[in-house]
Amino acid sequence: MADPVPEELERDSGWLSGGVVDAEDARLATGVFASAPTDSTNPIAARTGIKPGPGNPGSVEAEATPTRKVTVQPFQGVVQGTRTSYAGPYLITLGRMKTLDVLTAAPAHSSYARIALVVARQTDRQYGAASDGMVVQVEAGAPAPTPVAPRLTGDYLPLAQITVRPNAGTITQADIKDLRVFTVATGGVLPLQRYESLPAEGYTGQRLYDVKTGLDLVRTGTAWRPAATGAVEFFGPADPGWPQIGGLAEATGLTFNQVTVPPAPYPRMLLITGQMYAVTSGPDERWDHVVRKPDGTALSLACFHGGPSRITTSVAQGHYLLPAATQLTLTQYVARGGGMTTGSCRVGSDAALYTGLRVIAFPVP
Repeated sequence: MADPVPEELERDSGWLSGGVVDAEDARLATGVFASAPTDSTNPIAARTGIKPGPGNPGSVEAEATPTRKVTVQPFQGVVQGTRTSYAGPYLITLGRMKTLDVLTAAPAHSSYARIALVVARQTDRQYGAASDGMVVQVEAGAPAPTPVAPRLTGDYLPLAQITVRPNAGTITQADIKDLRVFTVATGGVLPLQRYESLPAEGYTGQRLYDVKTGLDLVRTGTAWRPAATGAVEFFGPADPGWPQIGGLAEATGLTFNQVTVPPAPYPRMLLITGQMYAVTSGPDERWDHVVRKPDGTALSLACFHGGPSRITTSVAQGHYLLPAATQLTLTQYVARGGGMTTGSCRVGSDAALYTGLRVIAFPVP
């Protein structure tokens, strides 16, 4: 359907007595109450997403004992029409849990993996579709040595990405990547599940709750900032699976702890503190205790000797200005220093008191 001609720019108001209000008009009327979109080129559009609520709405999950099927939890949501700028938002509902046979819709290949998407697809005969309605379904990508997700067109809400392994007979939870984004009514606080779903263009005063960092964010001008001035985040003392204790720092050094600072839509000054309990092989050996970036750049450095007892504690402190929209993984490392070519050092305890890598993140202008 073509966009309205100029004399149709003022659309019929919703629920107007005596008027002719078509489906497009009705969707535009209800869309007044939906959250604004991220696309500034269409200010009368709504944000596509799932309505937040209890029970993990829209979650795609493998069965407890893995089979070829997955389940989709009930949900309500919004799918913004894309066929014309006046298409308006569809309000959709999955009324009860649905089971999808993934391996029938996207059969496993003998040699290659494929990527399938679970989507809520909206069709509308007004714009040339074969039917009217919303269906939650699997859309299959092609098997390939390096598979990619299928390229979809039309009006749809992505729920999950599923990797179908070669010769797979079941779908496990590890095969499923959550793609859900959420939406709320105009003025509501939007839960931000994934940083990728951050609205690129919000409106001044718009509020978000960042699930990962626990911070409330507000849109000020063209940037996202903490809603509370001076809000501080804390990270550490270790990522899951860290610290790693038991190895010796000899010729190649030893990485024994790691902490990841997730991205945020504003710059932050990081205050970094690394702690270490070291046991050295000799009293006169020099060792360097370092906190460093993934490229090896040192952000803090402390030097120590074992002394007569060959036991020492070390604290390495530093700071770093982390740009907006940037993730940073920090590692804690110990290596020979001062040209030393012999000796060994081990981390004497895995307790956070002795191996903690702690980061305080301060928002900056």
